Amino acid sequence: MYKNVKIAILSRTLVSFSYGYVIVILPLYLYYLGYSAIVIGASLFAAMLINSFLTFVLGMVADHFGRKYVLALLFLIFSISSLLFLWVNNIYLITLFAGLAGFTAGSTGGPIGSGGAFGAVQNAIISEEVDKKSLSKILGYAAIIEMVAAMGGSFFLSIIKLMNINVYYLFYFSSILGIVSFILSLFLKDYGIRSRKLLPSISYKNIFKLSIPTIPCGLGSGMLLPLLSLWLKVRYNTSASETGFLFGIVDIGVVISLIFMPRLSSIIGRLKLIVLSRAIASITLILIAFSSTFILAGIFLIIRGSFAMGAVPVRQSFVMTNVHDTERATTNGATSLSRNSASAFGPLFSGYLISGDLSFIPLIGGIITMFDPILYFLMFREKWKEK
Repeated sequence: MYKNVKIAILSRTLVSFSYGYVIVILPLYLYYLGYSAIVIGASLFAAMLINSFLTFVLGMVADHFGRKYVLALLFLIFSISSLLFLWVNNIYLITLFAGLAGFTAGSTGGPIGSGGAFGAVQNAIISEEVDKKSLSKILGYAAIIEMVAAMGGSFFLSIIKLMNINVYYLFYFSSILGIVSFILSLFLKDYGIRSRKLLPSISYKNIFKLSIPTIPCGLGSGMLLPLLSLWLKVRYNTSASETGFLFGIVDIGVVISLIFMPRLSSIIGRLKLIVLSRAIASITLILIAFSSTFILAGIFLIIRGSFAMGAVPVRQSFVMTNVHDTERATTNGATSLSRNSASAFGPLFSGYLISGDLSFIPLIGGIITMFDPILYFLMFREKWKEK
C-alpha cells in the first residue's frame, strides 16, 4: 500500500473514532442544555447545511489548488471546533462548530467518504495511487479499519459513562485526535494533480447524475439517524451507555459486511450491488417503525447499517471511475452536498414529529430512501451488466 493511502486511512481512522461517540452525545448534549427537540432538529439541520457547503466548496478548491493542503486545513478546523465546543452554550455557535467539524456528517461512525469534507478529499487522494481494478478493494479495507475505529469510539463512550466521567469531555479528546491527524496530513505527497478550472468542466454531466440518487438517500436517512440517540431515548428510554453499545454492535455488522461486499460486487457487478443493498436497507428502516422493543429495533438497525454502509466502498469506486481524475474531490463534494443538504431537512422534520407518533419517523424515512436504488438503476441502467 502506498504512502498517501496509509496516511489518509490512518488520519481518517482517528476522526472516525471520534465520530463513534460524537454522533451519540451531540443531540444528547443539546438536550442536556435544555433545548427542545424542535430546536435540536433545527440546529442539526443548519449544521448539516454548513458542512454540506463546506464539503462542496473545499472539494473544488482541493482539486484546483491541492488536496493535501485542504485536508490539513480540515483537520485544523476540526480540532479547533472540537476544543471550543463546550465553551459556549449559544445554540448558534454550537451549530457553527458542529457544522465546521462535521459532527453531523457521519451516521454510526461511517467508513471513509461519509465524513463530509474529509471523505471527499481523502477518497480523491486514495484514487491518485490506486488503479481502477483495486479501488473497491482498497476502499473496502479502509472502511473496515475506520468502522472498527468508530466501533471503538462507541464502546469507549460506554466505558467512560460507566466510569462516571462526564461524557461531554470527549469533545476535548476529539480536538487532540484532530491535531494528530493534522500532523499526519503534512507528510502526504503532493502529486500535482490539478483541475483546469475551479468549477467542474469535464465530468459535470456524470456528476449531476451521480448526485441525484443521493437526495432521497440523504432525506430519508436524515429523518432518523442524526437524532437516533434521542429517538431511542424518547421511545425506549435508553441510556447513553446502551445507545453507545448498540452503535458499536451496528459497526461490527458493518465491518463484517465490508469484508464481503467488494468481493460480491466483482461477481454480480457494482451497480447491481448498490441497488440491491440500498433496497434492503430501505426495507429494514421501514421495519424499525414497527419495532415494539429496543432489542428488535436494534436488530433492524444492525441489518440496515450492514447493507447501507457495507456497500459504501463499492459506491465510492463506482463514483470515482465515472468521472475525470482531476475532478474526483469535486465529485465527492457535489454528491456530499446533495446528500447532506437533503439530510439536513430530516432532523428538521423529525424535531416536530418526535413529540407525536415516533413510528412515523423511520416509516417515512424508509419510504423516501426507497427512491435511491430506483434512481441509481434509472440513471445508470446501461451499466447494469458491468462487473
